[in-house]
Amino acid sequence: PWPQSRLEPQFNEPFLTTSLQDFWGRRWNLIVTSILRPTVYYPMRRISTRLVGSRWTSLPAIITVFVVSGLMHELMYYYVTRVAPTWEMTWFFILHGVAVAAEVVVKKVVPEKMRLHPVVSGALAMGFLAVTAVWLFLPQLLRNGVDEKAIGEYCKLMDLLK
Repeated sequence: PWPQSRLEPQFNEPFLTTSLQDFWGRRWNLIVTSILRPTVYYPMRRISTRLVGSRWTSLPAIITVFVVSGLMHELMYYYVTRVAPTWEMTWFFILHGVAVAAEVVVKKVVPEKMRLHPVVSGALAMGFLAVTAVWLFLPQLLRNGVDEKAIGEYCKLMDLLK
């Protein structure tokens, strides 16, 4: 018999998020998170501790992770489409990095009893994700026919499997 192996989940109920920090760090694309945390986030925290002190050391690390993620998305997109980058995807991730960093600041300076209820903050996070995805992430995909190419590839795969 084959040995039992367990695949790690890619997502963890993202629609139950309570914040942007929760969404990006614990619910969305967990494999990428597990790669970026030790390779970008932790080293950048060590570097930024000397620059900004231990209380705020996570802020440059967070923004750096999102910049790297944005650049990687641009690179993957270029690889798939061979269309020159428009930087919309990178700006999507930079915007989210700044928003997550702002959220960290708010959590450090606003007492817990004065914060939004997790249901409200989760709904706001999902709304922010939806608006920024439609504004910055989706147009580049649609403009270059990535949706049609993906559907075509899927159809070819289904024909092959029949």
